[in-house]
Amino acid sequence: MTQTQFENARLVLPTGVVDSTLLIEDGAIKAVGSDTPPGVQSVDCQGDYVIPGLIDIHTDNLEKHYMPRPGAMWDPAGSAMAHDGQMATAGVTTVFDSLSLSGNKNGLDRGEALKGMTAGLDAAEAAGGLRIDHLLHLRCELSNPNITDLVEPQLEYSRLKLLSVMDHTPGGNRQSGGMEKWRNKQLAQGKTEAEIEAHYEAMMSWRDLEGVDARRRWVVEQGDAHSIPVASHDDRTEEQIELAHKLGCKISEFPISDEAAKAAKKRDMITVMGGPNFVRGKSHGDNASAREVAEAGHLDALCSDYVPLSMLRAAFMLSEAPFNWSLEKAIGTVTEQPAKMTGLDDRGTLETGKRADIVRVRHSNTAWPIIQEVWSEGRRVV
Repeated sequence: MTQTQFENARLVLPTGVVDSTLLIEDGAIKAVGSDTPPGVQSVDCQGDYVIPGLIDIHTDNLEKHYMPRPGAMWDPAGSAMAHDGQMATAGVTTVFDSLSLSGNKNGLDRGEALKGMTAGLDAAEAAGGLRIDHLLHLRCELSNPNITDLVEPQLEYSRLKLLSVMDHTPGGNRQSGGMEKWRNKQLAQGKTEAEIEAHYEAMMSWRDLEGVDARRRWVVEQGDAHSIPVASHDDRTEEQIELAHKLGCKISEFPISDEAAKAAKKRDMITVMGGPNFVRGKSHGDNASAREVAEAGHLDALCSDYVPLSMLRAAFMLSEAPFNWSLEKAIGTVTEQPAKMTGLDDRGTLETGKRADIVRVRHSNTAWPIIQEVWSEGRRVV
């Protein structure tokens, strides 16, 4: 039996912030507010906040390590370990590695990359090289005619805990915003008309737009059959949200308009936005601002998207002006809410019996919260 007591801590509990102690034993939370048992190792938190480990349901980070430069592939296990270390130092103790199934990008065949990255995760874990819990989020590009062939073999994979459906094609009126908007974005990036046409032809050459709706239904049905939550990604209109809701999607991931975010809340879908969007104050594209979605009362959760450290920064920002959320509600956007939406009932809050996923964080005179320690299932990893 291994026990550790966290003392002189400001515990962020589901019901509020309390100055108290936290006892963990064999990877789980044993007691909140108990006296330190004789002979037990203690950690003096020096008045720092102690919060649950962050749960990140969407990050592109593994893919960045797997192909750090266009066409330059890295060792799969080494990629997994580098990614794992970066997530752990950002306070994340459960990460959904979000792997896109959308054909080829910058020389990376997403179908082949899926095999390499999952094999790398498994190899790294077998070697004892992972500090935190890695789960899988498959991002299903519905214009991909091979999507069923790519997803089906993964449905029994133990890491697969989240699916999402999306259509990024120009003309799909979602992320692209329609053909004219897509072309204008390309022009703004300095591309010539000839380059835009060539890019469009290459991008569309493998895509099948006829079966998008059927593949959407298939993914949602598979999620239901295998008890895997399904998120609808990049919805722009109320009609798109209504379609996702009717099919059975419970999560609205990155709604790209205020209209879509409002519609998702109306239908009790859980709305997730990107931490970088919130910290920057705007989307990297011409999409809804996560801050404005929060101010409207439509934000439920945050994920790292493309910057791991953004999650904790954004959560603390929610507890400050002009939002002024209670700290427990703000921290819940990166802990409790992601756990609920993905069915991870064993983590996400500092409560007796839950996993001892713990982050000790100092936040006082600096804008950025400073992580002091991270514990994953009772083991100190940072």
